[in-house]
Amino acid sequence: MSSEKSEAIVLRAVPWSETSFVVTLFTRHFGKVSAVAKGARRLRSPFESSLDLLAKSQIVFIQKSNDTLDLLTESKLIRRFRSAQISLLPLYCGYYVAELLLTVTEEHQQVADLFEMSDRTLMDIDAGKSPPEVVLRFEMQLLKLLGHLPTFHLCASCGNAVELQRNGEGTRLGIAAGGVLCPNCLPGQRFVLRIRNPTLGYLISYATADWDQEPEPIDSEYRGEMRFVMERFISNLADRRLRLTDFLEELQR
Repeated sequence: MSSEKSEAIVLRAVPWSETSFVVTLFTRHFGKVSAVAKGARRLRSPFESSLDLLAKSQIVFIQKSNDTLDLLTESKLIRRFRSAQISLLPLYCGYYVAELLLTVTEEHQQVADLFEMSDRTLMDIDAGKSPPEVVLRFEMQLLKLLGHLPTFHLCASCGNAVELQRNGEGTRLGIAAGGVLCPNCLPGQRFVLRIRNPTLGYLISYATADWDQEPEPIDSEYRGEMRFVMERFISNLADRRLRLTDFLEELQR
């Protein structure tokens, strides 16, 4: 067993013994890692504040060859997550990013650009950038990087092109199907939403942009509908409603 080094974002830390934590870290080179941090609960811990939630740290860990937890041997703080000093909404947005990464990523699954995107998202939240846009960009780009992005131009059932409805009826979006649906495929589909064309336009714009682009401003008229759509897609992917969803109502305004 050899030591591995990587930058990491702290997603969770739970007590493991009187003196130790089990920490879940999202790393640049190894994806999500769960490890025992021995002595981390002591008053004079060698890890100090580097294992605070959403802190970015430089870590050294020993990767075990079986299903047991890895062993965290070193951790040095690079940057704290400071949004608790701003207001509750940025703090909840950061916690939501952590919950998403905990829920939809696999252990030791390295996904290109996902660490960089997560790090950029937390920095933008800390910098006071608009939470609705920053969170939507993270959600859409996360779905894209993991291969779960809904289809917005072709019917998710038959693959035919779907034309936008011009009579005010909006577009049908199948949550279980994984994207827009044509009129022929609507019968029998479960969890179908009707969304307005501008909302669909925002979804397409965020899905086709690069993860490091500045997000497009979202008209407040469509934020509530946008959150409703994203909550349904994320809940379907995770097979449950994420806990932090209840704390993000202000993103709809």
